[in-house]
Amino acid sequence: MFKISNSIFYLITFYFLYLSSGLCQENRSENLTDFVLIVQPIILQSDNGLNPASFSIPENLVDKAYEKANLDFYFLEPLYYNNTAARDGKINLDVICNQASEDGFMRGQNDIVNMFFVNSVDGLKGPLGRGMMGGNITFIALGDKDSSAENANMEAFVIAHEVGHNLSLQHAVDDPNVPDSIPNIQGDGDFADRINPEYSLNEYQIKLIMKSPLVHPRIELLSEDKARKAILDESFEPYFSKLQTREIETFIGEKVETKDIIETRDYAKEKFSSAVLPFTKQEEECVKFTVGKINSLLIENELNSMANHPWKFIKIDDWLCGGFAHTRGNYIILSQRHLDFMTKYWSSSMTNEDLEKIMGGIGALIVHEQMHCLQRSFPDKFTRLNTEYWNFIKANIEDVPSITLNQVSNPDAPIAEWLIPNPKNKCEYYWIRTLLKEGVELPQMGKDFHDLVFKVDKENEEYKVRTNEDGIPESLSISEIPFYTQSFPVTRGIDHPNEIAAYMFADYYKALFSNKKPFKDISKSEKKNNKAFVKWMKQEMK
Repeated sequence: MFKISNSIFYLITFYFLYLSSGLCQENRSENLTDFVLIVQPIILQSDNGLNPASFSIPENLVDKAYEKANLDFYFLEPLYYNNTAARDGKINLDVICNQASEDGFMRGQNDIVNMFFVNSVDGLKGPLGRGMMGGNITFIALGDKDSSAENANMEAFVIAHEVGHNLSLQHAVDDPNVPDSIPNIQGDGDFADRINPEYSLNEYQIKLIMKSPLVHPRIELLSEDKARKAILDESFEPYFSKLQTREIETFIGEKVETKDIIETRDYAKEKFSSAVLPFTKQEEECVKFTVGKINSLLIENELNSMANHPWKFIKIDDWLCGGFAHTRGNYIILSQRHLDFMTKYWSSSMTNEDLEKIMGGIGALIVHEQMHCLQRSFPDKFTRLNTEYWNFIKANIEDVPSITLNQVSNPDAPIAEWLIPNPKNKCEYYWIRTLLKEGVELPQMGKDFHDLVFKVDKENEEYKVRTNEDGIPESLSISEIPFYTQSFPVTRGIDHPNEIAAYMFADYYKALFSNKKPFKDISKSEKKNNKAFVKWMKQEMK
């Protein structure tokens, strides 16, 4: 749990005349910085989901303040947290953080800044801010909204200042290594001067910043120690806490002795963590080279959302999950066999054919997995794709024990919450689930998977799987809903829209790399959803 004493917070109070009501996401430069600091904004609002605290993030100005450190602030999609008492400063910061953690709003493994926007801190109204010294938590109260744009410098300053404390920067007046006679993000002066890269940081502060666990290389291959923790991350969504015994045995390739599900899940965590391997120097160089090439292609084609997103990699042994590539949180997990393929063709003297094998093969796999990382970090963007463009219905479906028993939890789409409307019956929906084949003692990855389509009815605003007289769920094979299977230009991964988007984006990327027109040979039935996807990309991935 988080222990945050008020004494370890630095307090800054200042007067704001301006605040825009939205999150300001600026277009990025083509010159990507070498280092990234990830921020998860958490907007406090009332218990009934109304009246959010004021918030504003002038990202370009915050980046400007840290320009000399070659550090890019990367803001994830805001989370909205319903907690009136926390929003209005009626409870202290320790309690807020403990509650937010229990309610699933804290992101990362102490490597992401969790930035709370509130109306008041410990009863003190904004504008003011508090940043946890050497920690990963910041509270900001901006005060009343105002439309005076000249005060954007103030907004940028308070964010830069408070996160500076997260990065272990003291106030200039308390630090003999920082002159307090000139502007600085931790000192006095005009706000515009304090975030001006000419003054904002000195060399001592930059060296201190670079030691922080919050600062990451844009392309990061995790050490063995970091990866063993990161592979267990559930801060973005539940995974291990939802796994069932049969799928655990399938993922780890062995039978589990205990029948206690909690013990079985704990054992799964041990096995997943034990599968982590260190990257070799050659593998590191190869992955960084490949991602660099991918980023150049993405930026060239205005697919900046993916290029800007931090690239984080974990390496595992081939036995875990059959060696399949997958993701956890914002981490891409590659097996030894993937890296062996890459390094086989990568060298200082590689041919164009070798490069094509790497970029068109593993490169496409990597962008597929990065798409899953984006889906976690910007869920609203993908909800719009699924509902407004592709006509899926988001729903909570009542559990069915026989389905849960044999489920296969896709680590890239662990929440089965999407329904397909039956075009011939407005009251009927289809729910696709990937299940393990029954009667197999120890199922094998992929080989013993099969997709079933369950019929779902909506009753009194609840979605229930239809069952027959014997209580057995009614199901179809996926081939029995051709109106759906033939509506996308991909044949794999159509059990979940997360996978459809990832496979389609990988195909789009491969066409760009080969200087071909993406989706050139699609059929008439595929055109509607395909055109919708391209339109969505042009709007959401710039």
